[in-house]
Amino acid sequence: MNRPALRRRWWWNGPHGPGQSLRLQVVILLGMLAVPTLLVLLVVIPGLMDRRFRQIEREQVVQYTQIAREDLDTEEQRVSLFTLNFSQWTSTFDFAAGRNPGFEADAFGTSTFMGGRVDYGGITAPDGRLVTALHLDGARVVAAPATVRALLAQLPRPLPAQGAQGIVLVDAQAYLMAGRPITRDDGTGRGGVMLFARLLSQQALSELMHTPRTYTAQLTSLPADGRTALSYQPRQVIGVAPIEAPSGPAQLALKLTIPRAVHLAGQETLWQLRAVILLVTLAAILAFTAFLNRRVLRVLTQYVADTQRIARDPNHRLEPTNRTELGVLARTINDLLDHLQGREAQLREQTLRDELTGAYSRAGLTELLQDDASVRSALLVEVPRLQELSGLYGNAFVDRLIRELATRLGNGDSEHVVGRISSNGLALITRTPGQIDPVQMLTQLEEPFALREGEVTLKLVAGYAQSAYPVPFSALLRQANLALQHAIDQHEHLGIFNETMLRRSQYGHTLETQLQGAAQRQELSLMYQPISDVDTGRWIAVEALLRWQHPQLGAVPPSTFIPVAERSGQIYQLGDWALQTALRETQAARALWPEAHVNVNVSPVQLLMPDYAERVLQTLADLQVPPQLLTVEVTESSVMQDVDLACRHLRKLRDAGVRVALDDFGSGHSSLSLLTELPLDTVKLDRSFLREGAQATARGALLRNTIRLARDLHLSTVAEGVEDAAMLARLSDLGCDYAQGYHISRPDHLEDLLSLRR
Repeated sequence: MNRPALRRRWWWNGPHGPGQSLRLQVVILLGMLAVPTLLVLLVVIPGLMDRRFRQIEREQVVQYTQIAREDLDTEEQRVSLFTLNFSQWTSTFDFAAGRNPGFEADAFGTSTFMGGRVDYGGITAPDGRLVTALHLDGARVVAAPATVRALLAQLPRPLPAQGAQGIVLVDAQAYLMAGRPITRDDGTGRGGVMLFARLLSQQALSELMHTPRTYTAQLTSLPADGRTALSYQPRQVIGVAPIEAPSGPAQLALKLTIPRAVHLAGQETLWQLRAVILLVTLAAILAFTAFLNRRVLRVLTQYVADTQRIARDPNHRLEPTNRTELGVLARTINDLLDHLQGREAQLREQTLRDELTGAYSRAGLTELLQDDASVRSALLVEVPRLQELSGLYGNAFVDRLIRELATRLGNGDSEHVVGRISSNGLALITRTPGQIDPVQMLTQLEEPFALREGEVTLKLVAGYAQSAYPVPFSALLRQANLALQHAIDQHEHLGIFNETMLRRSQYGHTLETQLQGAAQRQELSLMYQPISDVDTGRWIAVEALLRWQHPQLGAVPPSTFIPVAERSGQIYQLGDWALQTALRETQAARALWPEAHVNVNVSPVQLLMPDYAERVLQTLADLQVPPQLLTVEVTESSVMQDVDLACRHLRKLRDAGVRVALDDFGSGHSSLSLLTELPLDTVKLDRSFLREGAQATARGALLRNTIRLARDLHLSTVAEGVEDAAMLARLSDLGCDYAQGYHISRPDHLEDLLSLRR
């Protein structure tokens, strides 16, 4: 975890951090809830409302602009119709043609300008010459040729039959003008142009607007981009929209100034809403905090104090007077504490006592005797093959057997303490030296056990340790365990502790420690012993024998370190190393001895591996060694631990081309039926079997029959421990195929043996 994360965690869970205070955590939680809520209520919602107000304002500007434009359009139409009325008189037509000189005085009087609400008027002849140009100045009508000419210049050329009207800018002043072609009364002829215009002062513009109090209208210069523009100011909105001219692009824009009444009212409402929301939220938080503190946190604080007191006084209980769910919680916790106290007492009794026998458990013995200075001896008794007994007679019988053994152990002095220290192990502890005879006690324990079908006799294994002076119970128990393990390893009935056992155990522990990494330190090596043909003396194979040369311990015999490796689980690495080394060296030796084969011993622990055969075949494939070069040697005891699994492994190896030999046949209670059940190629006769069988005894007949049976089963035989020529000759007479022993060759390095190969 990185440093910032550690600092954050330390801040939260530190001595004064929020993680230590529920109240502070509640405040933080309320803050985490209140901040986003207030953010939504005070910022998000007002923002949405303000956006809506602005949208309403935009719609108002558009609406008011449209109304103002319509007012101007209405005025343009009125002036245009007024102009049309004069342009379709025959008198006007004749005047424009120079034939009605009194028309100007009759038609362009003060009443005409005031009645038509126009300020300028003008007529041109058909050839475009200005005939008349007049302007109403107060109560007088005066000539205004320059202004009228400028206004006429704004009309499109040629002027359409329907005329033209619009708002133009002349000499920095805005005019609303309309021009019409002059015709006779019946609409015939073309007599020039009739023009009327109105000066659009601010007062005149205001008179045109029918809602002048809602907004203020002005004519202003056109925006730079010529488009409609909106400008929002604190108290008003200004909209500018272009106005069409009679011809050409727009020259002026209509500027509307609209008070932001809706916006100002909305802002005031929003601030009032924010104030109300803030006050209501703060009041709710304070009320909730007060309620939580009074009704929950105060009660929980009391519960914390009660639980701390319960840690010191298990009989103390929480105060359950609260009528809410917290009171139910307190009563539930009290009930749970009562139940746990009762259960703890039961579990303690079960921990100290074995449920099946009623004797003390290992923990019970330790607690009872750890400070007892009177302990003098310990007898540990173990029932071998308890699982096998369970399969033969059932679990109920095994339970009765263990109870009966515990009863027999406890029939002695009342000072004896009986305990069950494992599923198949019992202990008898005495407090006075010399109180029991371990041999006599073991004999009493092995008396037959009654069954419905008869009696069952067991052979037990025991370890005994005693001391003439007080020793700690744990030390005495360790000594008795060492004695028991010694009896198991040596296949003895009873082991009695002595200092030799302790040294042997310490030596075994040293071997186990030093054996780790022995291959990497190049302390392991392989020696090879030849196997020769009995008749010809030709070597047909060698057996690989593992050796360990330790720099301090010296040469450690295989019979010493192999059991240690099997108990510690190191046999797997040793077996793999031995197999790979034997295959690699034998394959290399084929350069001088093309027919070389090698026998490799298999530990019972290896044979119980579910993938043993696959591992061997994979090693052959990795080293590119033909399977026919290898023979694996298994013992009867290793096969008997799981016959089905062993047969599957051996059959798979034989199918791949690896040979299989049964080693040490005849060393124990060997069964001839194994020779027919196992997938074998060779039977190796044990040296003790051969030494006794070479004589003219029943063992000799058994040896002869075993060799004959092997031949009938198409199995080759190898006699181990051949030490002289007479024994070799006897094997030849018996029909044995191959021999191995000191008479043939002592074990040696493979390169040295190759120089002696026959």
